[in-house]
Amino acid sequence: MLSDKLRNRLSHLHRQTAAAGDVASPPPASAPAELPVCFPEGSVRETAKGPIFAAEVSLRDVYADGARLREDYLAAFQRAAQLADEESLPGYLAPIVGADPSAAAFIDTETAGFHGRPLFLIGLAQFREDEVILTQYFARDYAEEAGVLAQLAELLPRLELLISFNGKAFDWPFVRDRMVYHRVACETSFAHLDLLHPSRRRWRARLPNCKLQTLERYLCGRWRRGDIPGEEIPQRYHDFVRAGDARLIAPVFHHNRLDVITMIELLIALVRPAPS
Repeated sequence: MLSDKLRNRLSHLHRQTAAAGDVASPPPASAPAELPVCFPEGSVRETAKGPIFAAEVSLRDVYADGARLREDYLAAFQRAAQLADEESLPGYLAPIVGADPSAAAFIDTETAGFHGRPLFLIGLAQFREDEVILTQYFARDYAEEAGVLAQLAELLPRLELLISFNGKAFDWPFVRDRMVYHRVACETSFAHLDLLHPSRRRWRARLPNCKLQTLERYLCGRWRRGDIPGEEIPQRYHDFVRAGDARLIAPVFHHNRLDVITMIELLIALVRPAPS
């Protein structure tokens, strides 16, 4: 159960939607996005390649706008189908047309470096049992990477749609290469929607850039506070493996969760019609 103090902290994580226009002015830095920077509750899970740590939570419980996000997520799929019928859906959003929301997953990975280095955390958001569930699979040391990949491999054959941000260039090729390295077999037939490319098409002329956190500031009205810079994540994981101190890695779970939440909101924003 979440404490009252934690619920109060989470209440600061909310979406400030502009009353007019497709892109709002960014909020001041004093309007932060907060999730608890703590090691999440979870348990050890056995996989075909050994044990891993897994944490699973409903966004309704960790995100102040979780109930609204659930409704908007489902509405985005319905809206995409309607636009497709009207022949007004942008082609880059075609993968979501006809997809079952419960057979889609948002994915974000954290790695210990670039090509050839371990992958240690996978964040996934899925619609299950009438809730948006956020699951994080974590390798507590380098040896558990194979288990994290094996756990993902069990899920992927059931997916119709994988949604990422820069995942076609980074996350999915990285996952695939690490699966080959660890001899993790995986059959896939999903469509892959990489949100980076439609975001560039729609907003690059109106924003300083289309990095995920820039989109988060302008479209979701949030600044991050207590977030670890992405370039520090590999060393933080190495430090955690050496020291075994959960406080070292907690900010990485925080970063991963925020990225996944922002991807969901980004999909919702992309399906909304652009202002005329």
